[in-house]
Amino acid sequence: MKRILTVLTALLIVSAMLVSFVACGSEKDDATAETESQFVTDAAEYTESATPVAHSSEAVLDYFNGLVNGVKTQKPALSYRFEINVPDDIKVTKKGAEDAEEVDESLAAINDAAKGIKDLMLENIKEKSGDVPFGGDNTEFILVKGESWASKLTIDDIDYATIKEVGEYYYITIAFADANEEDADILAKAFDLRDKEDVLASDELAKTATYLKLNDYSVAYSGCQITARVNRYTDEVENINYRKVAVVTADMTGAGTLESYGDVSVIFTLEDIADYNMTWTTELPTSPLETTTEA
Repeated sequence: MKRILTVLTALLIVSAMLVSFVACGSEKDDATAETESQFVTDAAEYTESATPVAHSSEAVLDYFNGLVNGVKTQKPALSYRFEINVPDDIKVTKKGAEDAEEVDESLAAINDAAKGIKDLMLENIKEKSGDVPFGGDNTEFILVKGESWASKLTIDDIDYATIKEVGEYYYITIAFADANEEDADILAKAFDLRDKEDVLASDELAKTATYLKLNDYSVAYSGCQITARVNRYTDEVENINYRKVAVVTADMTGAGTLESYGDVSVIFTLEDIADYNMTWTTELPTSPLETTTEA
């Protein structure tokens, strides 16, 4: 039993490290749709948008790019939440047997215990949140982190873009087609992606080499999407949500006491969500020196 737990810990340490490799907004559920419906205004009270937007994907994307890049330069007050989820469908197989429907008997115990160890490993990195004050430097928080821009997407990079007008808001959706690792440069125009060579040479993975060595890994992206809520009267984006789903296949080799396991593949799904709320005004208290009282 001790040996099995050692194997699991080593496998899922690497799996947890992969969280940073592919470090894209979620779809609106029924509750959100119901909330939106509350903002529908009477036709007699209709107010024109500051920027009427055509419903073509190209027009919507152009409008979206201008808004999100403006967040970087205009620096509204910002609250953010980063969330990482790994569903319970982690699968450990012999190398070359990734598509097999039945689990290899010699790895059955590892697969049975994978959920519990995965939860332990992700306990302290599932969610992170914080705030940036009005006018503060948001470069390291707004995607793409470290860049002066938030999106360089073109119409050829996306599957489609839609815009829906509900009350005082525009609701924008930017959707991406399924992509393989070789298409990652497209996602890098709006999401954070870590260079593979840096990952393989990282200090984090070096710590696991005594038990399990990561030789290589592949990533397949599916269901990546960005949504945004925009005040159509002011052209100020108030919320942006990024959602990226990646199926990661890690090629590993047992070492030391785990050498007998040989080459294995660890397959899991990584859901990466980044959510931002923006406030475009700041209220400053009035100084007593600025207040006058008439006699």
